[in-house]
Amino acid sequence: MTRRASTSIRYETHTTIQRPVSDVFARLADVDGYKTWMRRTGLFRRSGQTSDGPLGLGTGYFDATKMGTFRGEVVAFEPPVRIGFRERLRWFGLELMEARPAYTLEPDEERTIVHHVAEGELFGMMRLMKPIAARLARSERARTLESLKRAMESADVDARRLATGRTGRTRAARAGSVIMCSWRSGSSLE
Repeated sequence: MTRRASTSIRYETHTTIQRPVSDVFARLADVDGYKTWMRRTGLFRRSGQTSDGPLGLGTGYFDATKMGTFRGEVVAFEPPVRIGFRERLRWFGLELMEARPAYTLEPDEERTIVHHVAEGELFGMMRLMKPIAARLARSERARTLESLKRAMESADVDARRLATGRTGRTRAARAGSVIMCSWRSGSSLE
């Protein structure tokens, strides 16, 4: 077996999300749904499952980014505590990089501690880009966790607001709506 020269990158981080572990796992395992919570301010554009059936070990997916479309598969699947992916980016048939993002979820009462490790390999000419690739990987992985946390916790806040009848609108905003309705009603009578 021929071994190619490569350059490795590794990034680790963690965060705590105020949601049960099963909810966080379900969100991470829904590759088609990433577009609903993942901000498009970084490299991410969209993702989707390419295999039929429910997501599990070996499921194929794509991850479209500004750099190109990664093709990958699920390489770790232990609901609700661990999910891992391996994806590769090719340009004109040449493999440029491989990314291996993984999440280990630790339940903590109604919260979840998310441990995120992302490893990657750069091949060929991409090895020269290691400083830039490392910076991009670090910012994209941090953005992913921030987006996940924001989406999960804002969904929790929205659910509580609906349950309590609070819409999150201020009195001034509610009064403004009433004034607008009154003005519109008044103007239609003229």
